Amino acid sequence: MWGFKFKLGKKIIRELTQNIPTSIIDDQNVTNKALKSIKWSVLVEIVSRTAQPIIFLILAKLLAPEDFGVVAIATMAISFSQMFWDAGLSKALIQTNQNIENAANVVFWTNLILGVIIYSLLFLSAPLLALFFKSPVSMSVLRVLGLQVVIASLTSVQQALFVRKLDFRWLFFVKLVTAFIPGLFSVPLAFFGYGAWALVSGSLVSSLINLVLLWKRSSWRPKFNYDWYLARKLLKFGVWVIGEGLLAWIQMWSDSLLLGRFLGVKELGVYRVGWTISLVVFGLVLNPFLPVLYTTFSRLQDNIQALKEAFKRSDRIIFLLTLPIGVGLLITGKELSSVLFGNKWHELGLVISIIGFMNGIAWLVGINPELYRAMGRPDVNTKLTFIQILYYLPAYIIGAQLGFRKFIYIRLGVALIANPIHVFLCMRMLKVSPFYIWYWGKPIILSTLIMGIYMFVARFALVRLNVIFEPIPICVIAIGGIFVYMFFLWWLDRPFVLDTLKLVKKAI
Repeated sequence: MWGFKFKLGKKIIRELTQNIPTSIIDDQNVTNKALKSIKWSVLVEIVSRTAQPIIFLILAKLLAPEDFGVVAIATMAISFSQMFWDAGLSKALIQTNQNIENAANVVFWTNLILGVIIYSLLFLSAPLLALFFKSPVSMSVLRVLGLQVVIASLTSVQQALFVRKLDFRWLFFVKLVTAFIPGLFSVPLAFFGYGAWALVSGSLVSSLINLVLLWKRSSWRPKFNYDWYLARKLLKFGVWVIGEGLLAWIQMWSDSLLLGRFLGVKELGVYRVGWTISLVVFGLVLNPFLPVLYTTFSRLQDNIQALKEAFKRSDRIIFLLTLPIGVGLLITGKELSSVLFGNKWHELGLVISIIGFMNGIAWLVGINPELYRAMGRPDVNTKLTFIQILYYLPAYIIGAQLGFRKFIYIRLGVALIANPIHVFLCMRMLKVSPFYIWYWGKPIILSTLIMGIYMFVARFALVRLNVIFEPIPICVIAIGGIFVYMFFLWWLDRPFVLDTLKLVKKAI
């Protein structure tokens, strides 16, 4: 499977860069760098995405939904603070064409100073946050876990420089170590009844080890100088990223904030665990490519035709992966929750189904924000997110007071509204057809629809036989769905399937 992903990733990057004029490449061969980096990017995901589900399943068996809810409250606040201590400068460092040494110094000292200030504010505001969510333990959890802000500010430059150079090799080794650290600390503590602190300890120790390893490997060291002119240029880019980040936080976390406030920490824990499962599943197949795509798009920003072709080809691969996953989770979410987590996680199946389907549809335009940023237009994402918040927040407030199940369905509805907006923006910026998703993905969409019908009928039959809540029937439905999907995709778009089969053959 991972060999296939490596070959698939190589093909994506090769196609993305095959039309780049050599005059645009500066001193690097983007194609060769990207081909090499995709291997390590995939390996990073192999490690993290293999370790994370195993550790997560163990912890979900040992801990209660309330424990995950308490940590989610702290994570919510830390995530909010990140956009201010980073100030969008990490992305600016990747995208800039200015002197890298001077730019790195600006980013490091700015992030460090802001990180210390932001952590101090988190420490002081922790009692108010605990009072807002009616969760006293959240105060001490936030004060301890908030140390991640300072730690992260010390690693932002090293991380950005590795990504900028498409050097994912060392990032793989760092991930190899830190992916298993949370389990080594969290699982024993959870077993002995430490609850939410088991999650806190693993996360914090992992951040510290990440700091040590990145500093040990990176040859870059900060110098005591600060280029104010360059800082203004970077912050000009960063301001839009901050604005986008602030609005994106409201977009991403306002549902959890309102859910925790009106319905309680337990429901918040169930909701965040369902979100995590969906992110793990989609991240398993998508995350190896996304860091490379953003960097590659940035290198193509001066060649619109090559950028358009790269966007088209990468989009089609994403359609191929995300649509069947989203439909599959929609149909089997309830059974997956029962088999993996048991009955104590009531309503988790609904979250897996609806949020999984929502992400499958949302990924049809999932790389569009990276495209806008790579074109030097971070303001587009900021403005779009602001528009979305205008209808997100009222919907969340209403949904959180109607109950958990209705809230989940409302969450699906508001998310789907964003798709046509992204299509319109893409049509304007890249001059593509307003129906480009249908034109590029018609065989994939139809094959996914037929697969969904098969899985629904198969699930209905197994429910009637009272055997659906067992691992083997779920596997039968999933494997059968894959065969149905590939069969009809072969029938509708044989060249595309043949190309995919060649990649599989090479991987084997």
